[in-house]
Amino acid sequence: MVTRLHRLLIIRPNEAFSSREELLQTAGLSGLAAEELHYFQLPLIAIILSPDGLPHAKACNFLLEKAVQSKGTTGDTARSYGEALCDWLDFLALNRYQPMDVTEEHLGLYRLHLLGVKHGSHKRQVSTVNHRLVVAAEYHRWGQHSKNLVSPLGHFLETSRQPSNGRNRLSPRWRSPSSYLVAVDKRLPKILTQEEIVRLFKVAPRPFDLMFRWAIATGMRRVEICGLQLDQLPSPSALSRSEGGLMMIEVRRKGGRLHSVAVPSQLIEETSWYVLTEREVRNQTKNNFVFLGRAGRPISRQRLTRVFRACASSIESEATLHHLRHTFAVNVLHALECYEGDGQAINPLKGLQILLGHASLESTQIYLRAMSMSSDAVRQALDYLYGGTID
Repeated sequence: MVTRLHRLLIIRPNEAFSSREELLQTAGLSGLAAEELHYFQLPLIAIILSPDGLPHAKACNFLLEKAVQSKGTTGDTARSYGEALCDWLDFLALNRYQPMDVTEEHLGLYRLHLLGVKHGSHKRQVSTVNHRLVVAAEYHRWGQHSKNLVSPLGHFLETSRQPSNGRNRLSPRWRSPSSYLVAVDKRLPKILTQEEIVRLFKVAPRPFDLMFRWAIATGMRRVEICGLQLDQLPSPSALSRSEGGLMMIEVRRKGGRLHSVAVPSQLIEETSWYVLTEREVRNQTKNNFVFLGRAGRPISRQRLTRVFRACASSIESEATLHHLRHTFAVNVLHALECYEGDGQAINPLKGLQILLGHASLESTQIYLRAMSMSSDAVRQALDYLYGGTID
């Protein structure tokens, strides 16, 4: 059993307090201007409590900076960084290492510790190990740069990132600051077969079957589907004017970026019908979400994942919810590569990049989007994916 000395406290300012003024009054700081609460609009704030029960000042300041820098709307960055930093601080405390004395060797020992410790009945995934190592390194790099926590490790990381440090990269004594990471065995995307898709949607309950269709027919992530709002759905009149069987809706994607997503018109019509006839509305303050549970509350990402796994297990499939996105991507890419129409040149990877909402696009994005979104190849691929869920 893993010993926990530091605890992570999550606060959602907008849920815990109705206004900035209430927060100031609760804290006994009513004389302070509400405009000075720069962190009130963050989705969540991660606070690390030391073994004595008091906030760990340096760690909290680091997490606040990361939360402000993150452009996400869920606060997952602050949460995951907080969990990782708690683990690193526990490792130091249990081994009686002082944070200001840690070196590259201590980070290496932490790496061995992470690879050896089991999480439940399984060893940690390599991606989790690397994330915790990166957070520990960033914490000490931040401490060195801000002078809040000066350490040999921070000095190494801070000087290694500077191109003009005079260090000879061909020298055997030079080490990359990322050399502590574990090599990742990249896996090919897993896609569902047509048979799996049909069987999965036969056992999926309402409205989760509809949410699964959004995932496989649009490539949207679970956070984007769970966060879908009523005002994002096109009106019936807009649907009647749509051409080619696709509608474009604006979705706030990973990192807080606003992107257009191509959605089959039939899927929007089915979703609108669900909203009118089946959707539960009990909590009037949160009824703008498209997908609500029986209690009238928005369906969470965690619940969506659990229901999908239960459905997949019932048909003896090892698929995960993210594999729906993989299935979307591989099928659309194949359709774009095979498409030949009117002499129109299409870059399949760039077109797919736009559809998935990946960030690495430059100023040509708007032209690529206009070119690929209007192609019959995309429409045919999305028609196939949507149709496969209801056949």
